[in-house]
Amino acid sequence: MDRKSPAVILFSWKQFWISLLYENLPPVIGSPLAALAVERSPSKAWNICQNRNLMVLSTRYNPAYFIVFSWLVVYPGSWLITAGLVISLFFDSQILWGIDPLQVVCAYAFLFCRRLIIAVKYGYFSSEEFNLLSEPAPDWDFEKGSSKLIAVGWSSPLEHPGLVEIELAQANVQTDGGLDQPPSTERRSRLNRAARAVIEAAYGMKAPSWYNALIAVSVLTILFSLVFSKFYFDQPIIGEQLQILIANLASYAGILAGMGIMGFGLLCAFDFERRRVASEVVSRMLVSVRKVDSPHEFVRNSPEDLRDWLSLRRVIRSFGDRYRLRVQAYTSILLCFAILCVALLNFLVWTKTSHHLSTISILLTTTFVIAFIGSFAMRCAIQLQQQSYIARSELLTYMLEAEIEVDSGPAATASSDLSNGKTRMMLKLIDEYIDFSEIVHKPITVLGYRADGALIASVLGLLVTGLLLAVQGFAESGIAYDHSGWAIITG
Repeated sequence: MDRKSPAVILFSWKQFWISLLYENLPPVIGSPLAALAVERSPSKAWNICQNRNLMVLSTRYNPAYFIVFSWLVVYPGSWLITAGLVISLFFDSQILWGIDPLQVVCAYAFLFCRRLIIAVKYGYFSSEEFNLLSEPAPDWDFEKGSSKLIAVGWSSPLEHPGLVEIELAQANVQTDGGLDQPPSTERRSRLNRAARAVIEAAYGMKAPSWYNALIAVSVLTILFSLVFSKFYFDQPIIGEQLQILIANLASYAGILAGMGIMGFGLLCAFDFERRRVASEVVSRMLVSVRKVDSPHEFVRNSPEDLRDWLSLRRVIRSFGDRYRLRVQAYTSILLCFAILCVALLNFLVWTKTSHHLSTISILLTTTFVIAFIGSFAMRCAIQLQQQSYIARSELLTYMLEAEIEVDSGPAATASSDLSNGKTRMMLKLIDEYIDFSEIVHKPITVLGYRADGALIASVLGLLVTGLLLAVQGFAESGIAYDHSGWAIITG
């Protein structure tokens, strides 16, 4: 099928690489020039700059407060971190007393990881949406851009007009018109009302308030470990020389940029939780006897109701699929960042590369913080995947009950036997569908692996093994540290 088809959700590597280029070049200067080179049109490059926050100037595209915030915080922060990285890597080390270049690289990695996540977001845009970014407002505007953000639009989709409708229509198309399949208007209406009820119950949830507190504590813990290490070893926390000042501030700013990726980790967990709730609500709608005052229930001994219930489950499972794929990718990126920290730690030890203890503290605290948040997100992903196993278990129970009822009941008429046979066959087919679709073909994944009980153990086991290997390296390499915290390399 063509990528432009709304039923197909694919990742565009072209869109990803273009976005990664824009995001990693300095805003206002580098990224606008890149946009001009890629788009080959001044007007489209201008629209790109306004719609993607590369150099926002016009209130036609963005509100005034966003423009002010970008010029006072976002752009200076990006320039500062980039300047700090260049200074630490290319300036004379004697000038940069107390500055470990690897420390600044670690801090820059936080910003790069955030930019990588943004590039993944654009990679999952449809081709039509991606092309609209080069068009003038109102073809694309601040509200449309906000609705595409995990932390804004998708965190509270019911509060963004049209977002639920768009994603519900997309899910309906992906399931070959799941909500439109029933032949009768009454059944289609009931199915649509049931879908809305599930979405309102699950996606009307608010992210816990303690998320923000945990994000702040996590990032401040990493920042504190760096500042305390510098203070303990009497290294310049700020510095008097301009180069040292920029390098230190760049390190702090880079770490603070980590609030974004930590927030993404928790929002990923929140999305997994909402999907779990949605799956539970759908499962509870399959009942033995429909109540008079419950229009959103489906009787499991009715073949028609079973078909409608499966259509509902498929649509709810596919609702917000593009966001689901992004969430899975974000969780994987976060965990890969922790694995990279452990790998860098081993690199410093086994290659005996010169470094300061404050760099070690950054790597260790970052690993522990991400391991905690990542484990929480993986746990929520596993609980979501378990809903498929629970659904299959319930269906198998229903099939067993139907078989027992047939075998032990009185002689039935031919028509009732046919009806019972249809019911049992439908239950069996639904069970097989869930097994293939939700467990084999399109399961919930993290790091490319199905979210099951062994996932957390595997990831944490990898991190622990890497840390133990680093400890062994410290013991065998003979690395010591002087009174100022710098590694003494021998041998």
